[in-house]
Amino acid sequence: MKTPAPRRRWLQGLLPLLICLCGLAAPPVQARELRAVGTRFPRIFEPGETAADPAAGLGVELLSRAAARLGHSLRFESYPWLRAQAMVEQGQADILIGPYRTPEREARFLFSAQPFYEDALLFYARREQAQLWRGDYAELTPHSIGQVQGWAYGDVFEQARVQLSHLSTVRDVGTGLQMLRLGRLDLLASNERNTEPVLAQLGLAEQLQPVGPPIGHLRGHFAYPRGARGQALRDTLDQAIAEMRARGELRELARRWKVKIPD
Repeated sequence: MKTPAPRRRWLQGLLPLLICLCGLAAPPVQARELRAVGTRFPRIFEPGETAADPAAGLGVELLSRAAARLGHSLRFESYPWLRAQAMVEQGQADILIGPYRTPEREARFLFSAQPFYEDALLFYARREQAQLWRGDYAELTPHSIGQVQGWAYGDVFEQARVQLSHLSTVRDVGTGLQMLRLGRLDLLASNERNTEPVLAQLGLAEQLQPVGPPIGHLRGHFAYPRGARGQALRDTLDQAIAEMRARGELRELARRWKVKIPD
């Protein structure tokens, strides 16, 4: 017997709702262990001192909560920054923790839709040379400037590179600060969040200081391999993190870790 037209239309209208509800009730699709990699970023990603110690930081907690909502587990691993980037780019790892978003990196990774923290980029100098940087890159032409290997510094710095005749690359923040202390650099370009704890650890806070106006402000993301699998993971984690942001969880985590988050 044929179903009456009004009832048929009612059933057709109900079908999408039933499908949606079934989808909400279904377990997460392809739940698996995710490999998240990065390098030590104070208060963002702090690997355990031993293999038995858990990783910590804003990025770790945020990612762990979002992945758990989707049924995934996480394995956090720390590598030199360039190697961690290469692992995600080549699909050997699932998530890169904390990179700044730049046009060059856009060609290599899929970035989370929203950043989850913000850094001030600064020049550091010996206290007696605090007036070297006043916001004019042309004044830096005769001076030796250090940048950290694998880091991004923003569009303004990139455009000013042609004026930096004595620009050199250091392996990490600690190495750059020691070169600055010894006079092998006049200025070190770094970020405040990474640099302040290293200054304290090395006992150099009385000798070295941030100077002049900020180089810029950059925002950190999670990044994923390009391709369908990376895009699917990015999209589902983005949704989970957006819900956490709306509930105020991100703000509370950032307050606990003393990290600035974008408005």
